[in-house]
Formats: sequence, structure tokens, C-alpha cells
Amino acid sequence: MAKRDYYEVLGLSKGASEADIKKAYRRLARKLHPDVNPGDKAAQKRFLEVQEAYELLKDDEKRRAYDRFGHAGPRTGFGGGFDPRGPGGTPGAGGFGSPGFEGFRFEGGDLGDLFGNLFGGGRRSPAGPHAGEDLRAQIEVPFRDAVLGGMASLALRRDRPCASCGATGRAGKGACPACRGEGAVAESERVRVRIPEGTENGGAIRLPGKGGGGAQGGAPGDLYVTVRVTPHAYFERRGNDIHGIVPITVKEAYAGAEIAVPTIRGPVRAKVPPGTQGRQKFRLRGQGVKDPRSGDAGDHIYTVRVMVPKTVTPAGADAATLLDSLYEGDVRGELPKGL
Repeated sequence: MAKRDYYEVLGLSKGASEADIKKAYRRLARKLHPDVNPGDKAAQKRFLEVQEAYELLKDDEKRRAYDRFGHAGPRTGFGGGFDPRGPGGTPGAGGFGSPGFEGFRFEGGDLGDLFGNLFGGGRRSPAGPHAGEDLRAQIEVPFRDAVLGGMASLALRRDRPCASCGATGRAGKGACPACRGEGAVAESERVRVRIPEGTENGGAIRLPGKGGGGAQGGAPGDLYVTVRVTPHAYFERRGNDIHGIVPITVKEAYAGAEIAVPTIRGPVRAKVPPGTQGRQKFRLRGQGVKDPRSGDAGDHIYTVRVMVPKTVTPAGADAATLLDSLYEGDVRGELPKGL
């Protein structure tokens, strides 16, 4: 009997991406695995066929040869030819351990990796419950909610084991009508995510039990949500410190003053000492972001910007001349003359 096209075996078109190939393989392997279909010779045969197709198509060189020449192409199959008897033609060598799989070798460790990922990591037990795989998602939150804490909503779409067929994909001798033979059904859910105070851009939040569904009664996996924080128009976060710029008048800079400094928790009254220079920095301790691990708060650091009036009047010019006479030396005296 002629071999089926490998793309057809995986339910893919010829231009499928590497990710599509891997996804199709995982779906079919989970559905056809002998632990899920004990004693089903047809499923075992299909499982072998799927494994063979995947082993070839995942290899770029073999895939190029197959795309050009088909099954007659060079270096197709498992290392130049698929032998169900195992290495050396010896029945049972490197056996799989399930009926109908004696002598079948899985090269490159893909099978172990596959079921480690499908069922939540670790070694695959031959029977019993399997934990669901962990899932990852991303959410964007406002700057305020990230530094002070808040709530967000995330639309989640994931697969759950089919309750009608026990995740086997079969009903009697045919495919399960509820999941169409997939062994899993897609469901949508809107998840509420609590954003802890002090969450950083790129940080991850773990939601237990919101990952992929477990198999054979196993616990569901977890959901890890990566947080992207929207930048603020005024405040800038650096570690747990908050930075900002505060404009002050010439009089406030020269004579000193008490001003309101914006912080993430509201305005704070602070003193500007007499003789304050432009771009001078001041620190308000404990007015920054609270560290979610230690509970200690960072500082608020503000830089003053001395604002000169734009309106020029004779009286203003006289006042500026008076101020200019108070300088004790050349304000640009320390600048370099060149390179």
C-alpha cells in the first residue's frame, strides 16, 4: 500500500510553518496515544504514522528533499528508512512497551518532551491522572494600577478535556461528536487578574488552576500573565524610585519657598532652599513604589526647573540687572574651551 502524504497525515498544507507542524503533532499524538486508546490497533497504527511524518517534517533538510521528491526523495523517513522492528532488525529492541509497538524507537527524545509538556512536565506515567500544561498570556495595565495595585480583565481561550468522552476523542467505534475526535473542547473565559502593588513592567503574575485542563482527572495547569505597563505622561519609574520634574520661579529659586510636589500618592509639601540651582535634584523618602516582596517603599526624586518669565518689561530688565550684579564670578568660567 502506498504511503500517505506526510502533510496529509498531520492535516496540514505543504507551506505549513514549523510551529504548525509541532502543534498538529501534539494534538494528534495526544488523541492517538496508546495510553488513551488501549487495545485500539487502528489508533496505534495512526500514531506510528503521525510520529513518522513528524520526525521527517521537523527536519529542515529532510523536509526540503521530501518536498522535491516525495517519499522517493533522499534521506526521508527515520534515518534513511523506518524499520518497526527496531535497530538491527531485532524485534522488541528499544520497545515502546504497549501492544503493537514492540521495537519502535522514538529518536531525539521528542515523545518524552511531548508528554512532559502536555501533562505539565516531569516523567510520563503510563496511566493515571496527568496535570494540565501551564499557559502564558500578556496583559497591558495603566501605570497607576501597576504602582498602586488594581484589577484587570483578561479574555482567555483554552482547551479543556472533553467530558463526554473522557478526553479520548472516541465514542464507541467512532469519533466523539462533542469534541469531533479531538479529545478536548475550546472554551472562552474572562479572567479577573489582581495586579499587586509595585508590579514592574515585564513582571509575571501566576493564576493557579487557570491553565490547560488535566487528563484523566488530573489538576489543571497554571496561567502565567506577563504585565506590560503603559508609560505615564509625567512620572517615570526607575526601580522602586519615581522621578519627575517640578518647575519653579526665579524668586522661589533665589529666595527659597515651600511648594507642592506631585507624587504617585498625591501632592506633598516640600521646601526649596534659597539659592536653588536649575536641574538640582531633591528626594522625598518613602514616596516611591512599595516593593511587593519586602514592603519597603522607594523614594520620589524631583528635579527643579527654573522658569524665566517670557514677558520682557523695563522693570523686569532692571530686576534682572540687579540679580546679575549678585553673581560672584563668571557662571561659564568652568566650561572647557574646546576638545
